[in-house]
Amino acid sequence: MPDDELRKQRLERLKLIERLVLIPLLLLAVGAFFSFGRAIVVGQSMLPTLKPGQSLTILKAWKLFSPLKEGDIIVVGVKPGQKNRDEELVKRVIFLQNATGTRRWPEILKTPTGTYPTAVLFSRERFSGNARNGVYVLGDNINNSTDSRDFGAIFESEIIGKVWR
Repeated sequence: MPDDELRKQRLERLKLIERLVLIPLLLLAVGAFFSFGRAIVVGQSMLPTLKPGQSLTILKAWKLFSPLKEGDIIVVGVKPGQKNRDEELVKRVIFLQNATGTRRWPEILKTPTGTYPTAVLFSRERFSGNARNGVYVLGDNINNSTDSRDFGAIFESEIIGKVWR
């Protein structure tokens, strides 16, 4: 009889460990699996940082784990009707506008390939019409890139994920 009682207690402890440890770990693993994705660099717009054909791991659940900041490399889904529609673009975040649209652009934009006066890269209309909560992106190879200079601000809803390095 005492052995049966001891077995029942051990079994209950094992079930408790399973509920408290193993099930959350399993849920975390499944969630992590769906939080990551793959992307391939197409074109030369991100040279020299990323090369054409390079495979990237992207964090799809970036809002939960890593807030967007200037300098991040992201994968953007371009809306139908825009230039390069139905494509995914890999770009660097260069400016984040606030919710009121009043944050001022810096005079100089720093990129991995150099520093440039904002007015040289962006026409006055493009960066004076600040979209509220707009995300402005630029390719590292600024002479060979389709980016916010062409299509303006993007929004967080258009971001597929952040490149995980």
